[in-house]
Amino acid sequence: MTSTQSPALTPRQAPQANKALVFPARVIQRVMGDRLSGRLTFTDPNDVSIAWNLYVGSGQLHYATSNTGYQQRFDYLCQRYCPQLAGTLPKGDTEYQYLCRLWQSGQLTLPQLRKLLFLFTQEALIHIFAMPQASLSVERVLGLDHLVLCVPIKQALSQLRDGISQAVQTRAYLNSPLQRLGVAHADRLHPSLWQQDYGRDVAAALPQLLAQTPVLYEIATQLRLEAIATAQLLRPALMNGAIVQYPHTPPERDDRPVVACIDDSRTIQRNVRLILETSGYRVLEVMQPTRALSTLADTKPDLVLMDISMPEMDGYELCRQLRQTDTLKDVPVVMLTGRDGLVDRIRARMVGATDYLTKPFTPQELLSLAERFTHSAILETN
Repeated sequence: MTSTQSPALTPRQAPQANKALVFPARVIQRVMGDRLSGRLTFTDPNDVSIAWNLYVGSGQLHYATSNTGYQQRFDYLCQRYCPQLAGTLPKGDTEYQYLCRLWQSGQLTLPQLRKLLFLFTQEALIHIFAMPQASLSVERVLGLDHLVLCVPIKQALSQLRDGISQAVQTRAYLNSPLQRLGVAHADRLHPSLWQQDYGRDVAAALPQLLAQTPVLYEIATQLRLEAIATAQLLRPALMNGAIVQYPHTPPERDDRPVVACIDDSRTIQRNVRLILETSGYRVLEVMQPTRALSTLADTKPDLVLMDISMPEMDGYELCRQLRQTDTLKDVPVVMLTGRDGLVDRIRARMVGATDYLTKPFTPQELLSLAERFTHSAILETN
């Protein structure tokens, strides 16, 4: 197997993309109707490290592929369509670049190249159409070295209805064939989960197969099954939690100090973000005070900026509750308010506030305060 195990992986859904979500099928219909050209990238909102690229010109299809997992997907598709090429994709190459080089060097004929690109494209289209929603980015430059395939999108889709339907059903328990899989509870991988005779053999081999957190394509290649059939075979173990899903690429570690800003004013939130993020901080925006405790407990910020005057719950009560929460009781809390009276300062201290900053404040005032408290918080954790 060619997977790389990473201790940073956690069986938790990856953060969603920030872009507005679209319906891939509708977007592609518009591409055909408006005869658009360029590269469309559909990013999976359940794992933003997974995306699919669609290359089109004047509404015609040139190619479709994944943006990651080239090696695993290439070996899987080669096993199905051209076994002699399995395991030959050079590191750093896309399958499109590599297959075109094989054609240029005479190792593939043009009809062979076009057939492979068409089959590879159809498999990618299945997973693009199976996504209920995705974030979309569009580049007007096509980005393909050689244009050797140009077919109507409808032609590529004509034989895919059953495959798309099966992929849609599969997404109910497995997000993507590029999702990494690992064993969470080996004791639940009992042979009785599988009714097929070959499934019992698979059950015995699964712990070793999953040791390197492979993607579904790799497991399918090892079992010499289609990816959808492999997903269906693993369904009982995915449903009972014996097998868990990881992001294809673990998110990069973000070591920036975290400052939570609890304020119902979008203007204040925007100003705080602009001031702090340009100086190396990560800002967590909280607009609803009633949801603040659960949000802060998940993130454990280094500093909390808290408005006093908020609807539903004022800053005094929220600060009091925060000080009664074991995981948050020691986090510095600075009250942000337009009030500058002695009584307000005393009351803020009584509920556990660490300091007090009067609005409007200058960027330097906020930065000095953030540096003072996040610096001390980081030293304590180290």
